[in-house]
Amino acid sequence: MEQLTSFVKNKWMDGSSISVILRNSGWLLFDKFFRLSLGVLMGAWMARYLGPAEFGELAYVLAYIAFFQSVAVLGLDGILVREIAQKKKRANEFLGTAFALRLGAGILCWLAAVGGMVWQNGIHDRSVLLTALAGGSLVFQAADTVDLWFQSQSQSRRTVLAKSIAYLASNGIKVALILNDAPLAAFAAVMAVDGLAAAVGLTLAYRRAPCEGLWIRTANTARLLLSESWPLILSGLSIIVYMRIDQIMIKEMLGTKQLGIYTAVLPIATVWQFIPVILNLSLAPFVARKKEESELAYWRALKNIFRAYTLMAWLVCIATVLFSGALIDILYGAQYEQGAEILSIYVFTNIFINLGVAQGLWILNDKRATVGLFNTIVGAIVSIAGNFIFIPKFGLMGAALTSVIAMATSACLANIISARRIFFLQIKSLILR
Repeated sequence: MEQLTSFVKNKWMDGSSISVILRNSGWLLFDKFFRLSLGVLMGAWMARYLGPAEFGELAYVLAYIAFFQSVAVLGLDGILVREIAQKKKRANEFLGTAFALRLGAGILCWLAAVGGMVWQNGIHDRSVLLTALAGGSLVFQAADTVDLWFQSQSQSRRTVLAKSIAYLASNGIKVALILNDAPLAAFAAVMAVDGLAAAVGLTLAYRRAPCEGLWIRTANTARLLLSESWPLILSGLSIIVYMRIDQIMIKEMLGTKQLGIYTAVLPIATVWQFIPVILNLSLAPFVARKKEESELAYWRALKNIFRAYTLMAWLVCIATVLFSGALIDILYGAQYEQGAEILSIYVFTNIFINLGVAQGLWILNDKRATVGLFNTIVGAIVSIAGNFIFIPKFGLMGAALTSVIAMATSACLANIISARRIFFLQIKSLILR
């Protein structure tokens, strides 16, 4: 371990930098690992209790809401962390403006989500009630602005405890619902309760370590943030298209039962994707400093990050393929056994997701948001076309294969046109060079 730490220090950064990054990443990784591992277990229990058909119905609503969620966050995460880190004295202005923007966007997105479901299925359809209940999380997500303040100061430990307690509480409610034979709508309502509990926890954490001055909002700051974030909003929406459109299309083509089987097993494949995302949050300030230091130091850091992220993905893929059958049998039971083959294919999206997350550091520091937008739009097109072709022919296996192809296209192949130097860096990292 000492040799690894010494290697990282020599290759990447000074000792004080790595200590801050590892401490902050450690708290974030603990939080996400705790939440996601508990989420996998709780999701498996819910899937067993509800059965594939009702679980698929809930999954359909959540996939639908995800499109609105991608808009409601306004693509501000990385931008806000960067701006506060560079201009700490204006933190109250950035935080206040971002919160107001996100709160307004969340309310509008919730209304649009409910209205869209009414228009599609009629006001008396159960999907409308499920959307109205679960969609409440769109409003509460504005409180995550507080989390960005702590990220910018590498103090994420302050939010971990509060959010973990809130998550435990919401999962405790789910356990009570299962034990008391609760209806499907109750589980949709818990989604909003989870968002509310997290918002309360973040508010309490912020009171212990606030920024200087009261939050304020200004039109100029709003224009500044949105002028850079609009490509990221479209990019985020495109990402949701190729990440969730398969679920929408499976429901329409194969029915809710098949969707329930498909979505039930996906958390096992995606549970590890939080690692590079969390590392990015802590590495972002370091990479920004390397960019200012020299181009050589900047690209050396990127090369090592790409290689490390790819190695992590390969390890996850190999382990999951080897144990997919046992995992599905233990967690979900015989009614979901079809999911083992789906999992063995879908897990390979991890490789390309990790490459895309690593590229996000380059996009942020070179201010090349349009590259991310182009890549995700291409990926979305491939996803829609692929699902139209493969789902009717191969069913759920076709959807899983399309997900891998779409992710490879968006995260890697599209860079042949939009970012050729990054493309060659990715190809080398795939073979760990």
